[in-house]
Amino acid sequence: MKKYKTYSILCVLFVLFLLLGNIGLSAEPITLRISWWGSQTRHDRTLKVLELYNKLNPNVKFETEFGAFSGYWDKLAVQAAAKNLPDIIQIGYGYLEEYAGRGLLAEITPFVDKGIISFKDASPAIKEAGMVEGKLYAVCLGMNAWAIAYDPLAAEKAGISISKTGLWTWNDYRRFAKKIYEATGLKAELPFMDEPTNILAYYLQQNGLNLYNSTGTGLGFSDPKYMQEILEIFLDLVKSGAAPHPSEYAVTRSLEDSLLVKGKAWLYWLWSNQFVALAQAAKRPLSLTLPPRGKNPGLFLNPSQFFVISANSKYKEEAAKFINFFVNNIDANKILLAERGVPTSSKVRKALKDIVDPIVKQTFDYMDLAARNSIPTVPRQPAKASEIKKLGQEIFQKVLYGEISPADGAKEFMKRGNEILQGK
Repeated sequence: MKKYKTYSILCVLFVLFLLLGNIGLSAEPITLRISWWGSQTRHDRTLKVLELYNKLNPNVKFETEFGAFSGYWDKLAVQAAAKNLPDIIQIGYGYLEEYAGRGLLAEITPFVDKGIISFKDASPAIKEAGMVEGKLYAVCLGMNAWAIAYDPLAAEKAGISISKTGLWTWNDYRRFAKKIYEATGLKAELPFMDEPTNILAYYLQQNGLNLYNSTGTGLGFSDPKYMQEILEIFLDLVKSGAAPHPSEYAVTRSLEDSLLVKGKAWLYWLWSNQFVALAQAAKRPLSLTLPPRGKNPGLFLNPSQFFVISANSKYKEEAAKFINFFVNNIDANKILLAERGVPTSSKVRKALKDIVDPIVKQTFDYMDLAARNSIPTVPRQPAKASEIKKLGQEIFQKVLYGEISPADGAKEFMKRGNEILQGK
């Protein structure tokens, strides 16, 4: 009888082993396509997080699509037209409303309701940043702010003292750029050759205005003088040699190709989350400071990037699980080290505070400074914001190449910009 009981127990255990084994083996093999842009630092760290997730979830593999910012959106546009978008897409705030409005993104509220994606350790504004027309489509990967990185040694050689709290004006900016160029031969890089409308938006906000109106159906300002003034500032610096001619950017494809990294510039306009990669590539001490001040604060705390899920993804729930892991898992964020901006989770920030290197800590400190010098809300980015950015780049280039005057460039931007936003 005892032998029979022993045999029965062994049989039961064997059956349970088979059942449990089958459960383990039945996990569906999943391949998630994921795309992002960024520096080599971002690429390397993101790949390590994918490896960690795969180690913890062996049935999930990744196909990666990444590169520099230039060309990223053109590739996505082709994929969108072919209904072949990756499962998980890194997207910028300026493109979120456009992609959601075209039905390209999956709504992620169901995954929040199920507890798959959690915002419990983030401020309410973090969740709201990913909403379009009251629906949640995106998860913010970090917060950042418009900033200036500079070489303090170059400034010191020219006898210039730049306050890290940004106590300088636009006139100071021009004067410092020329004086440092005369003393060192180093130039002040132009602000975002890819997206010069960022500098216009900043300048407008300093004057109590916005780039877009509240409905996204037109520009938020009616006087072209603001655009003209910005164009005049940078044209003056280009003509004096204190800023590079736009032709010098012809072969620039990434942050690592910047003139500052190559030792030809002393100043670089950027989002604060880019500072880590810039400083590492430059291989010399750099500092962060606020952009030149105006009448009012011009900064806003900006979602650095989002992850979204394609509406056509076959694996939306697994994509949601990975996004939550990317944002909230402490081990993952110890790999990422705030490269995409200051983490949105308070628990993650606390875990990283004592382990980040001095470069990353500068971005944490800068965000505290930016928060004290920012407007209270994130300006609207309408669906056609990407077209306005392309227009801004075109006008910026035409003026700096000397093809048209700043006054004519400003008028052209106003006319064509409103036509784009009005759908004409």
